[in-house]
Amino acid sequence: MRRLVSALSAAALVVTAGAAAAVAPASAADPQLWVYQGSSGGTQINALGTTISSGPTVASNLADSAVPNSHTSTIASVHLASLLDVGAVESGQVAERWTNPGSDGNGVKITSRVKIAGINLLNGAIKVDAIDGSTSAAADSTTSGIKLAGTANTTFVNLTIGGKSYPVNIPANTKVTIPGLVSIVINETKETKGPKAIQEQGSALHLTLLKAQGNAPAGAEIWLARTQAGVSPAGTSDALPVGGFAYGTFIGVKAGDNIKVLSQPTGMVSLPSQGTNGTPYTNSTAAVNVPKVATLGVLQTLVNGKTIPGYADANTGADIANINLLGGAIKADAINVATHVNHTAGGDVAEARTNFVHLVIGGKQIPIDVKPNTQIYLFGIGQVWVNQQITTPGYAAVVGVRVILSVAKFGLPVGADIQLGVAASYISLPGD
Repeated sequence: MRRLVSALSAAALVVTAGAAAAVAPASAADPQLWVYQGSSGGTQINALGTTISSGPTVASNLADSAVPNSHTSTIASVHLASLLDVGAVESGQVAERWTNPGSDGNGVKITSRVKIAGINLLNGAIKVDAIDGSTSAAADSTTSGIKLAGTANTTFVNLTIGGKSYPVNIPANTKVTIPGLVSIVINETKETKGPKAIQEQGSALHLTLLKAQGNAPAGAEIWLARTQAGVSPAGTSDALPVGGFAYGTFIGVKAGDNIKVLSQPTGMVSLPSQGTNGTPYTNSTAAVNVPKVATLGVLQTLVNGKTIPGYADANTGADIANINLLGGAIKADAINVATHVNHTAGGDVAEARTNFVHLVIGGKQIPIDVKPNTQIYLFGIGQVWVNQQITTPGYAAVVGVRVILSVAKFGLPVGADIQLGVAASYISLPGD
């Protein structure tokens, strides 16, 4: 994986290291191997028939077989029209070993967790100081048979609904209604269990509007602290592992052989090694603000992949609207980046691209057909790359706009690496 370094930061390598691990084959005579998958998001809105829709904000996904493993996403706040205001959100997964008496030593447990502070819904109709929601799923093969376990739970700090206070712990699937306004399910949980597989789903609050609120119609749904965790057997396969990631912004600075992270990737989403079975993993964030450095409008990221014996395909991308970078030195109405890799018996495809609308750097309009890896020196700021990319068999990566500061500015040190619109896709080809 050394070729990643030429296009992207070492920090991105850390994120993808777990996702690149292959799922080892298993047979009936071997100890049982497991794959896990967890996802989580701070807020989500579905208003059918309108443009008011938000995928999981602060989305986090983790899917693999390797343990230990983890992933975390954070954001300072979320505001969506008159529907909700929340403070800091932290969303993530942790995968670890899970053993029982007589275990074969390969048991795994995946936990998805979301923490949200300062919640105000529907103009104060629902308020909470803090929410901590989680789901977990675990599986282990023992001498006495397959062991499965799952949990789903939410704790609340100072929850009030329609002026009524509720305790810290509330029974699962408790239903409350504010007449004429909204129906609510508190600590919503669901478990699906088979002979060798288990999935847990949960959400701290699930709201359904009973009448229109602003532009959101009756029937619109809102979820807070939505989590999912599942474990299932790993099947026998000669499929090639795939991988990739996409994010909106990242800031770091090189310190020797390492990268010091100054601002975590925003809107991060990762492609697991076994793919997504053709169902994209996405992350949608209403707005991003990196103080003194960047303000962005809607940020959407996506990964999608499929791998079966003889065929592997991976796609990743990011869409960013209303970009203002470095105090207006770099502006754009929109930037889109995408990568795609494909492997078949007939050969390999690797491609990357950047599209933008009204990209202006240092007051100069950048043509839409700008060549890959175009470099521009921005006086008083540093070096700028536009459409920075690399493609080789089994690997493609792109950074829409990248800046390396030559001066200490915007609260950042000399050498700070600012990335906007990043995506990478790869397939672990034979011999890699």
